[in-house]
Amino acid sequence: MNTANSVDSFTCPEFLAMERTIIDDFVDCTREACEEAEACVKELDNDGGAAYVHRLFRAMHSLKGNCQMVGLTPFVELLHRVEEIVARVRAEQDPYFRELGEFLLLAIDEVEDLLNHLIAHGSTSDVRRKKLYELCDTLQKSSSRGFQPQQFKDAIALLDGKVSSKETVSKAPRVMLELQDDMLMMRKFAQQIDNLSIYRKNRSEQAAQLTASLNEALGNPVDARQLQAASLMHDVGMSFIPHSIFNKEGGLSREELKIVQEHVVTGAQMLLRFGGWDEAARIVLDHHERYDGYGYPNGLTGKNIHPGARMLAIVDTFCSITNERSDRSYKRSLLSAISEINANIESQFDPQMVEMFNDVVRKLIAKQ
Repeated sequence: MNTANSVDSFTCPEFLAMERTIIDDFVDCTREACEEAEACVKELDNDGGAAYVHRLFRAMHSLKGNCQMVGLTPFVELLHRVEEIVARVRAEQDPYFRELGEFLLLAIDEVEDLLNHLIAHGSTSDVRRKKLYELCDTLQKSSSRGFQPQQFKDAIALLDGKVSSKETVSKAPRVMLELQDDMLMMRKFAQQIDNLSIYRKNRSEQAAQLTASLNEALGNPVDARQLQAASLMHDVGMSFIPHSIFNKEGGLSREELKIVQEHVVTGAQMLLRFGGWDEAARIVLDHHERYDGYGYPNGLTGKNIHPGARMLAIVDTFCSITNERSDRSYKRSLLSAISEINANIESQFDPQMVEMFNDVVRKLIAKQ
């Protein structure tokens, strides 16, 4: 455990130094394990059988394993103590009862809250972590004759006096009608389109980072915020494409292809509606144009294509190649991606920009 400035908090530098994509992946996996554990507790409260106890144990074990993989040692120690409670029920040493499940839900909530605070602020409460650890430890030591409901009631009361499951105590937040910052809203839209397919995980954010790096390498010919907005919003129009087409495996018909191509117009129009993002809208509109004039929607050639769109075309192709797709259940390497892009200079991509993108990817490979 690594202590922060305050003796009441701790941090985990090894974890926080990891790439954002790894941290995001960890958060997603952790959320899935927590949701699985909560679903199992709900079923067990409704007289679910032993299968849900086994699933609950696996969910807790996954939580612990995820933390171990990314160097969150303090959480590994804590989750091991929580897991031991489930292990006793799984081994039929003790019966399951509602109070035990309620305590587990509160423990999971506490772990999630501590993790979120660590990610958001760089440190989190060691007092709360130790409190939960000691409660689990006490339950183990004081239960030599078997777990008793009253012991868990007492533990729940000590855990900040919460006495009901999170479904009954959580109060729905009041919904406020207010305008968010444009860029925050664009990130939400980008996350939404990325969540529509398992093959698009963090794709928009990855595109935004790479276009920013390419723009910088070229001497910033495009306004950085306009380019960031375009990178986040370039595929948002795809969310209006029918799912039967969006998720279709194999080739598209001519009519289906026309429907897909409309996404650039939809995305550009959305940016114009925001106001103040005219350049970003033009980038989105042009990002499927080809250097040789065989792109869409306007068949523009060479320097007639917005420079931001020429950058985004390279990056979008790179992201597509290096991520899994419905027709290809594996990721191709960075080198194979850059080789394919280089093979299409002058026909599809701006040669000068591809040359600079090679440098960006070289630095990315060196970093990895």
